[in-house]
Amino acid sequence: MNKRLILAIYLLGLAALVNCGCDCCDQCGVEEEEYIEPEGTCPALKKISSGLSGSCWASRYWDCCKPSCSWSDNAGWGNEARECDTFMNVLSNKYTTSVCNGGSSTTCLSQIPFTLSGCDNIGFAFASVPGAGPKICGRCFVLEFTGYGKYETKLNHQKLKGKKLVIMASNIGYDVNNEQFDVMIPGGGVGYNNGCSSILGTNLGQQYGGLLSDCENQVGWDINDEDMYTRRKECLVNKCNSIFSSKPQARQGCLFLANFLEAAGNPLANYYEVECPNVLKDRY
Repeated sequence: MNKRLILAIYLLGLAALVNCGCDCCDQCGVEEEEYIEPEGTCPALKKISSGLSGSCWASRYWDCCKPSCSWSDNAGWGNEARECDTFMNVLSNKYTTSVCNGGSSTTCLSQIPFTLSGCDNIGFAFASVPGAGPKICGRCFVLEFTGYGKYETKLNHQKLKGKKLVIMASNIGYDVNNEQFDVMIPGGGVGYNNGCSSILGTNLGQQYGGLLSDCENQVGWDINDEDMYTRRKECLVNKCNSIFSSKPQARQGCLFLANFLEAAGNPLANYYEVECPNVLKDRY
């Protein structure tokens, strides 16, 4: 066969391979890349008909300890939550001891709460759930806020009505009550254990309630709702920006409480179980 003809046939075949798109991957012999939900795409939330549901309240914390769902005994083999060292490198050894027990394993800052542009009134977060209940690591729930609070109802809580928070369980806590979701928010309070001193610092607000509790006391309780709403948010934004000035991920997570959650302490919600969206599974 003429050498020029052979070369032309080869080049035509090569062009076909280059131009082959996702619709003909099988013909091309190339595997499709794993689909990762892009930032800004609002995921469909599919309710699990036989899943858990009820009424609840949302507290907050960030203690820097190793997530309890990182232990295989808690999560089940292959279902462990990620864990990081104090430099935020993901650890592969699931037996690494928590910083709260003298080790080097801590919560990854990739598990801060977040929003997606174009996904109105829906936030995403990780949380600790009651340890005395069923195996729950890696399961997801939608919290629909009612506009009321557990201990008080202010304008902050009212402005939450209609918003949803999709959470994924990455911790189980035996100090977490039934019908409570303890949402992981930097500056939300270190709670019972505190491994944050060498990671996020020591000026993290009250042990339970964190920076927002400091702001509530600083702003006071005897002012009108509109002023209280504005001043609580402003106070929390200033604290987040100041305390986490050199830690952008922690600052972003802290500001989630001020902005998306309206600086509302312990809001009430109704919850139901859903299939976990990729935006949370990718960070779990």
